[in-house]
Amino acid sequence: MGTDIAGGVESRPDGPGSPWLLADISLDVLPRHYDAFGLLFGVRNYAGFGPVAPGRGLPNDASPELLGLQLADSEHGHTWVSWTELAHIDWSAQAPRVDDRIHEYRLTSEGPRFVGKAGHHGHAWRTVAGEHADSKGSSYPEGTEWRAGDRMWRAERLTHGDVLRADPELRALLNTMRDLAERHGGDNVRLVVWFDS
Repeated sequence: MGTDIAGGVESRPDGPGSPWLLADISLDVLPRHYDAFGLLFGVRNYAGFGPVAPGRGLPNDASPELLGLQLADSEHGHTWVSWTELAHIDWSAQAPRVDDRIHEYRLTSEGPRFVGKAGHHGHAWRTVAGEHADSKGSSYPEGTEWRAGDRMWRAERLTHGDVLRADPELRALLNTMRDLAERHGGDNVRLVVWFDS
């Protein structure tokens, strides 16, 4: 079972001390993207990012409308992040360690084509890596490779920018938050989230 994100964007159009208002921005379009969850909030952080805003809980001054979005007892990982903090992310920075998931590529005449990444690989990877090989990518030095037929598996380290490149919906959300921050100020716009798994 996977982990899904819920929550909303709040703003304070009248500045500090005024009530937060829930913006008309749905998080329903955000995919289940564990690299984004890990980088921003430390949830399902397989890539080993130093998270921006982990485990802060719900803000004490959250809007009633935002609180009304909570539906299930299984929700967890409540936290929030301001636009000011998001605006200071260095998108060129690397994760401090190798990704736990081994990255898989298909070898083509045009070069390797990314297939995906997973914590557990099937028979083909086990055949080349060995039956007792550790399927956790961070167990190996960065750049370790295994090849079999037209497949290649690598232990790799992600950058913060890899998160944005893989997630156009997150880019769109951040652009919308930036627009709100230009009107209200970076400390008056925040993303409040929780997770359901």
